[in-house]
Amino acid sequence: MLYSVLFYLAMPLIVLRLLWRSLKAPAYRQRLAERFGYIDELYIKKPVLWLHTVSVGETIAAKPLVEALLSNYPQHQLVITTMTPTGSAQVQRLFASAISQGRIVHTYIPYDISGAVHRFLRAIEPQLALFMETEAWPTILRVCQQKNIPTVLVNARLSEKSLAGYQRFSWITGPVFSRFSTVAAQDASGAQRIEQAGATSVIITGSLKSEIAIDETLLEQAKILKQQWSVQGQRRLLIAASTHQGEEEIILAAYQQLLTDDPQLRLILVPRHPERFTDIKHLCEKQFTVQCRSELSPIVDATQIILADTMGELMLFYGVADIAIVGGSFVERGGHNMLEPAAWGLPIISGPSVFNFADIALTMKSENALLLVCGEQLAIALQQLIENTDQAHAMSHASKRYVEKNRGALSKTVQIIKSFF
Repeated sequence: MLYSVLFYLAMPLIVLRLLWRSLKAPAYRQRLAERFGYIDELYIKKPVLWLHTVSVGETIAAKPLVEALLSNYPQHQLVITTMTPTGSAQVQRLFASAISQGRIVHTYIPYDISGAVHRFLRAIEPQLALFMETEAWPTILRVCQQKNIPTVLVNARLSEKSLAGYQRFSWITGPVFSRFSTVAAQDASGAQRIEQAGATSVIITGSLKSEIAIDETLLEQAKILKQQWSVQGQRRLLIAASTHQGEEEIILAAYQQLLTDDPQLRLILVPRHPERFTDIKHLCEKQFTVQCRSELSPIVDATQIILADTMGELMLFYGVADIAIVGGSFVERGGHNMLEPAAWGLPIISGPSVFNFADIALTMKSENALLLVCGEQLAIALQQLIENTDQAHAMSHASKRYVEKNRGALSKTVQIIKSFF
């Protein structure tokens, strides 16, 4: 009750924040009714499975699971919810065919207030609710439990920092993890923390992000783009992916040092949030020649930095690059998915903040598939990989080998889902 009261009191601030974000990203002020549980019930024509994927990264990670659900449950509709417009766009892009066929319906997840949650669940009446990674909403889980809707947290992870936060505020949120019917955890240490948070049924499945498949179409697209951007292999390509505020300065400083020895070196810069594209372009233009991916013209020879100001193309850009820097790790964000560049067999560098992927990062580091460095060491680490081709090749093989040997999470997750039918 206390949690619900506080959430209701916070609603004006939440809506104001949404409108504030919409000044740079207008999509945030669109489809507001969905955030309060109002959806068009005419879209729902079959029994429903509900999957919540939050935003872009979780949606991409869920792609193999979505395909498995469509294959295993042809008589059902899959309702996919996200929280952000970028996540919504990713759902539309990845599953356009299934959406056009009516197999998938997308909507925003309702705010975690009783009225919105009840309206949403009345509209879709799911037979099973699946939540990706760390999504544990007290009101949604409580109402699902009241309505006897099984709930599964898939690809689950919980860092030490997040566990401390849940435990600190458990007097408000209540025993939220205990309401999950089952939790499918990525690794043993995460499973242990989730049990400490109150979950009663935890199964270790591995990470769905290891199920990444690079199809022939993507391979061909990457091959063509690499030829263009590397000028037929004459220019080496670095990628700095999913960067956050405060990281671009670190990466650009390292890049500037590298240009002294290799003026032909090119950087593909992929900011995490689209509302920052313009600011990042202005920052880069102070020192470098910049060209945006969204521009229709070919990349000109003088271009030093290619700013990836489009959405949904990160896996393609990884396929173009020679060395990957994974962002969200040189500031305290916990890092982003290093398994995507690993699937391409890239040498990978990350900053020290990797608590979102702690076990994966430490194992990859121990297997020579990942370098963990602080910002001051970034230029040195990059220079080392550029000059020492043997080390770069060894890391490339190790990263790809890590992904290949850790597959299997999808089949285990599907078995958990089947146990509810």
